[in-house]
Amino acid sequence: MANCVIHPIPLFEGKRYKSHWTYLIYSGQQTNTVQYVWYIEGTKETILVDAGSNSEYAARLGYSYKEIQTLDSGLDKLGLSLGDIDLVILTHLHYDHVAQASQFPKARFLVQRDELEFAQSPHPVFALAYPKAFFDGLNFEVIDGDTRVCDEVSVLKTPGHTPGGQSVSIKTAQGIAIISGLCTIRENFEPINKTTPVITPGIHTNPLDAYDSLLKIKEMADIVVPLHDPEYLLKTGIP
Repeated sequence: MANCVIHPIPLFEGKRYKSHWTYLIYSGQQTNTVQYVWYIEGTKETILVDAGSNSEYAARLGYSYKEIQTLDSGLDKLGLSLGDIDLVILTHLHYDHVAQASQFPKARFLVQRDELEFAQSPHPVFALAYPKAFFDGLNFEVIDGDTRVCDEVSVLKTPGHTPGGQSVSIKTAQGIAIISGLCTIRENFEPINKTTPVITPGIHTNPLDAYDSLLKIKEMADIVVPLHDPEYLLKTGIP
């Protein structure tokens, strides 16, 4: 097993209704959530997962986020700069995962074909989530389905939250860690009520696919990393 370490880089935090993450459950309750990018240490290429959010655009959609740090400063703490990044694996193309992609001068951007095609002509229900200004002109590397990136890292196609979402499987000293490509918090994978093994994300294009994707992640992973859970605010590395 490889000794990769995932470094969370929190950029923004804010309150959201919990049912935004847990479909038809906990209506009216609020929870703190965080927007991250993730650095995978231990690979030949310098790899990030996702490219950062944009709080101004989020405000236009009615969401309020407080900046924790800039993308520059978060990378700097890890001894990295924007120009060091070779590859950004985009879990999906919603604005909060791709908004700062243009800041990486030499990076390739790994995306599922289904996701890119949908983002280029989204259904009106999701049109505001896919502003083309954030991803037009990127150096995309387009893939179809589960794909090995390198010895230590693979992507798993995990649709449902979006048509072409992908999760990232990383070999670590404590087993396989999977960064969920669906917007989730811990309770999506560890329901308090325990009536189902996972809870479908509140935002989805297909709730059945989303449920199956979460189950796939949970069954394959030794370590599940929900994409927006606040537990990683104070963690410098996973595991």
